[in-house]
Amino acid sequence: MSPPLQPSPTIAAIRLRPGMYIGDTGPRGIAHLVNELVANGLDQYLAGQASRIDITHRGSSICVSDDGAGLPYDVPGTEEKTLAETFFTELHDTPTADGHSPHVHLNPGGVGLIVMTALSSKVEVVSHRAGFRWQQRFENGCAVSSPRKTVSSDRGTSITFAPDETVLSANTPSWPLIRRKFFETAHLFPGVILGLQRETFHAQGGLLDLVKFFSCKDDTLLSTADQPSLQVDFEMDGIHINAAAYGTAKTCQWLSWCNGLSTSQHGTHVAGFKDALRSVAWTPAAAMIHVLMKQPAFNAPTKSSLATKHVQKVVRNAIRDQLTKNRPA
Repeated sequence: MSPPLQPSPTIAAIRLRPGMYIGDTGPRGIAHLVNELVANGLDQYLAGQASRIDITHRGSSICVSDDGAGLPYDVPGTEEKTLAETFFTELHDTPTADGHSPHVHLNPGGVGLIVMTALSSKVEVVSHRAGFRWQQRFENGCAVSSPRKTVSSDRGTSITFAPDETVLSANTPSWPLIRRKFFETAHLFPGVILGLQRETFHAQGGLLDLVKFFSCKDDTLLSTADQPSLQVDFEMDGIHINAAAYGTAKTCQWLSWCNGLSTSQHGTHVAGFKDALRSVAWTPAAAMIHVLMKQPAFNAPTKSSLATKHVQKVVRNAIRDQLTKNRPA
């Protein structure tokens, strides 16, 4: 009988203090792990490689799948591992493990696949790439099988994991939190299809649909067709700007994001939007902005505000130009 596999010092440290990595050892923390997997699928979507991400669950096992290009099981990693296996077993000190950009964050701190592996009693990976199907299993942070390769013409990756109740205080995520995150994310990335069990989230109208949803607090606004509106979808200097505003009010309700993560205290992207609105003396009932920073220097997780000064100028000019061409009534 083979002796039990010994986790690396990094894996052991994560299992000893899981709250340091996912913030909470209960359902909210497990939702954090799910969001990490969804964010990887969104990176595939932004790269034009995927169109759909699904979450399914049965008992204590959670599966996150996408129809993307697959994990790099055909690329060498470190210590005779494939690059894909290193994603699951080693920490990296760069914004992304393989240097891709742009990169999305749905949690305040990106933890990578290794934390999900370390905090799961079982992980099953099935990934289709370049004409092959790769399958590998992990337990408690250790690979318990070598990657198995068979011929396949399919696409996509599915990762099924069971949170380890010996180090966590729950084995299922907060489904209301995940559902809310899917609703928001579908509007931040219009076009992506997000499946949660029997529900599908798909917001082709993007932020304009969301801003109208927040603005329409009563039946009178819902039936009013002449409310002023703005939608901006623009890219400049490696910054993708998606912004929307709707209605007219004495004060404006603001929501903002950067690289998929809520910036609750706003920052320079909102400051630029406000500059543009002042130029036409318009106070909307609600306004929202999501900026996607494509340069690698900005790939690190954004906190509660954005402080990149250059963004303010780019946003102000892009939105002001749009408002000048289509001045709200």
